[in-house]
Amino acid sequence: MLRSRGQSYAIKPATGGVLRVTGLKKEKEKSFSLNIFNILKSRVKIDDISVFSRGFSTMVGAGVPLAQCLEILIEQTENPNLSKATAEIKAEVEGGGSLSEALGKYPKIFDKLYVNMIKAGEASGQLEPIFNQLADLLEQQRDLRNKVKSALFLPGMVLGFCLLITIGLIVFVVPRFAGIFEMMNAPLPGPTQMLINISRDIRGPKGLIAVAVVGFLAFAISKIVKTEQGGHIWDQIKLKLPLFGSLIMKKVIANFARTYGLLDRSGVPILESLDIVAETAGNRIVSNSILEARKGVQEGEDLSNRLEKSRIFPPMVTQMIVVGEKTGAVETMLFKIAELYEADVERTVEGLTKLIEPMMMILVGLLVGSILICMYLPIFNMAGLMSNM
Repeated sequence: MLRSRGQSYAIKPATGGVLRVTGLKKEKEKSFSLNIFNILKSRVKIDDISVFSRGFSTMVGAGVPLAQCLEILIEQTENPNLSKATAEIKAEVEGGGSLSEALGKYPKIFDKLYVNMIKAGEASGQLEPIFNQLADLLEQQRDLRNKVKSALFLPGMVLGFCLLITIGLIVFVVPRFAGIFEMMNAPLPGPTQMLINISRDIRGPKGLIAVAVVGFLAFAISKIVKTEQGGHIWDQIKLKLPLFGSLIMKKVIANFARTYGLLDRSGVPILESLDIVAETAGNRIVSNSILEARKGVQEGEDLSNRLEKSRIFPPMVTQMIVVGEKTGAVETMLFKIAELYEADVERTVEGLTKLIEPMMMILVGLLVGSILICMYLPIFNMAGLMSNM
C-alpha cells in the first residue's frame, strides 16, 4: 500500500498477470473531448505530478517495465492533459527514446528539475528512489506554498469584505439618509456632507469613470508584470513588503535549499544544478543572484562566497553552506537549511494570522463606524439643539 498525504493506492495483480494500480480512481471510460468538465480539470496540478511520481516509483520498484508503468498510469490518471501526455511519452519510450527525453518534451508539465532528476536516475539505475524524492519535494513545495497563500489570503479576503461593506453602505444606505436630510432642510456637518457628495459621485458618471480607470490599471499592471523588466520590479517589491516580504523570502530560501540539496544528492553537476535552481527559484531577484553565483563557481570561486556577496541570502544560510563546503557535507547542510526555513515559515504564518485577525476586525469597525457616525451627526446635532430650547 502506498500513501501520498491524504491519498493511497496499491499495486494488485489482475487477470493475466498484468499489474494494476488500484485506489486512484474507479474504472471509467476516458475521453479527451473538449467539454466544460475536462476544461475545468485539464490544468496539471502539483498533486497530479506527485501521485504520478509515487505510482511510477512503486511500479518500478516492483519490477514493472517502463512501458507497462506508463500504460497503467494512462488508465489511472484522472487529469486528461497528463493522461494524454503520458500516452505520448509511452510511444516515445517504446520507440527507443529515454524516459527523461520523453518527459522533457512536456516542459509545462515536467519542469527542468524533474527531467534532470529522472535523467540522473536513469544514469545511476535508481529511478525508484528518484521518483519518491520528487514526490516528496513536490508535496513539501505544495505545503509551503499553501502556508504562504493562507497568510496572504486572510488580509486580502477581509479587505475585500471591508470594501464591499463600505461600497454597499455608500451606494444604498447613505442616499436614504441624504433624502431625509434634504426634507429636514438643515445645514449638515462637514463629514456628513462630504460622505453624501462621495455617494452621489460614485452613483453618477464619475463612479463609472473611476471603475473603468481602476479596471484599466489592473489590466495594464497584470500585463506589465508578465514582462521581464516589470516582473523583476514586481519581485523586488514583493520582497520589500512589510510583514509579508520576509515570509516570501523564507519560502524562496527553503525551496532553493531543498531543490539544490536534492539535485546534489542525485549527482547532477553543480553548474547544471544552479541553472535548474535559478529557473525554479520563484523570484527573479533570487534567480539572478543564483546565476551570478554560478558564474563565480564556474571561475573557481566557492558558492557560499558568491551568495554572500549577493546580499540576498541571510548570513546564516551562507555560513551553513561554508561549513558544508569545508566538511564535504553540502547536501546535509542544504536539507538542514530547508527544514529550518520551512519551520520558520510555519511559525511566521501563525504569528501573522494572530496579528492580522484583530487588525482586520478593527479596520472593519472603523470603516463601518465612521460611516454610521457621519450619518447620525445631523441627528445628534438636532437633538442637542432641541434639548437647549
